[in-house]
Amino acid sequence: MMRTIALTLMVGLLAAPVVADEGDFEVLEQMVLKMAVGKAKITAKQAIEAAAKDAGGGKLVEIEMDMKGETPIFELEYLTDAGEKEITIDAVSGKVLASEDEKPDADEANEYSATSKALSETKFTLAAAIEAALAETKGGAVVEAEAELEDGKLEFEVEVLSGDTFKEVEFTADGKVEAVEEEKAEGHAWIFDADAAGKPPTGWKFGFTRADGGKGTWSIEADAGAPTGPNVLTLKAESDSGTYNLAMAAETSYADVDVRTRIRANTGNEDQGGGPIWRCKDENNYYICRINPLENNFRVYRVTGGKRQQLQTVEHKAETGRWYVVRARMVGNHIECFVDGKKLLEATDDAIKDAGMVGLWTKADASSSFDNIAVKPGKASKSDAGSGAKPGEHEEKTGDDDDDHGDDSEAAPKKP
Repeated sequence: MMRTIALTLMVGLLAAPVVADEGDFEVLEQMVLKMAVGKAKITAKQAIEAAAKDAGGGKLVEIEMDMKGETPIFELEYLTDAGEKEITIDAVSGKVLASEDEKPDADEANEYSATSKALSETKFTLAAAIEAALAETKGGAVVEAEAELEDGKLEFEVEVLSGDTFKEVEFTADGKVEAVEEEKAEGHAWIFDADAAGKPPTGWKFGFTRADGGKGTWSIEADAGAPTGPNVLTLKAESDSGTYNLAMAAETSYADVDVRTRIRANTGNEDQGGGPIWRCKDENNYYICRINPLENNFRVYRVTGGKRQQLQTVEHKAETGRWYVVRARMVGNHIECFVDGKKLLEATDDAIKDAGMVGLWTKADASSSFDNIAVKPGKASKSDAGSGAKPGEHEEKTGDDDDDHGDDSEAAPKKP
């Protein structure tokens, strides 16, 4: 019966997936950009010059910095007669890493045509906006610049990292400064790349739920496969089947919360995978959503007094050795959980109301790596007011919790 309900949930969710923008954690974006600027040897202007030959006379509409593994890069977009060209430049060597043409659909073609026409009618260019923004901010590094149509009007926006501050400069089509704003990001983020390998990260504490069987080591490790290198936080776990392994960000405290991490399941015979925790008071009281490649499911639980109770489940195929973005959002009593931007779980629960730490979690011998963790205050939305999810009655259990393995005594999942 449990499996049938989970399959039904999966079919409904896949029919109408809800996508969450993983790029909306500005605090994480800024941290990655600071790292990219610190490693880069060329500027945005030099990247434009390096891309000029491959651009073939196209009109530059966007340039932004990012990290590709350990390498800082510039990604540039040009409008051409055929559609759009994307060029990637190595921000250390200045070499072209990739050049791709993309054909637009009908809507994109109309948008590109209108933007190209507007750019042809002004002498001001994105390259000129970059130079003007640097003058306005009295120097710094350009990390993003874009030309776009807003309500039929051409505008230019340039983001500059000036010292330790991000500033956005907005220009009209004729090059007049419309606004200069400081970009302040809410929340916390960790990418572990400034931490020493072989040691646990500073500002974190570690523990076990049902500590008698706990055995595991959290440490920073160099990882060539990290989404942003060189380092990740890795747990090497040897805990027994009833133990949960926790890493907690000691200085965080959120009630309404939005937290995300990248996770890769490395090994585990009893369990694999893991995920983020939130409203964590201590090792025995928190919420957790986790992905598990051994079982190919995604679940959200609450843990109170060391007892875990399932709030929602859905079947979801996952692979050992592959990176996934797992995200949880809770406002009031409303919980939403995502994998790679798709909302797969939704539930309500009133058991833990107070603010608490965020952190990371695995079970038993699940050894996993985590990269690029971010958290910010959760914001109320229409889905919080109109959620159809209802809190259920759960049978409290003590001792070894084997509900991951289809124990019929676990609470039935609720429809999202």
